[in-house]
Amino acid sequence: MNIEIKPRNRAKEFIENLQSKSEDIMFDVITKVPERCIPSPLMQWITNYIDKRTQELQQEIIRQQWQKVYLEKAISEIHDRQPDINKAPHED
Repeated sequence: MNIEIKPRNRAKEFIENLQSKSEDIMFDVITKVPERCIPSPLMQWITNYIDKRTQELQQEIIRQQWQKVYLEKAISEIHDRQPDINKAPHED
């Protein structure tokens, strides 16, 4: 697993979180309006928003699958390194 540590930019994180939350709220509000009352530019924004969120979720699923494989491999390596208790000779 390739992990890169970068310094946090709190201002950038705040702005990204604010934008994400505002998009979520706007989407929730727009979905409550009847479709025939929504102007076409807003419908285009909704389409782009859904595509963006779908892509983010797909990337997160892939990231989690890779992490799961990495962790399963680590567990397997740990088990392989440990001696088998049943096969170890007993001292009486």
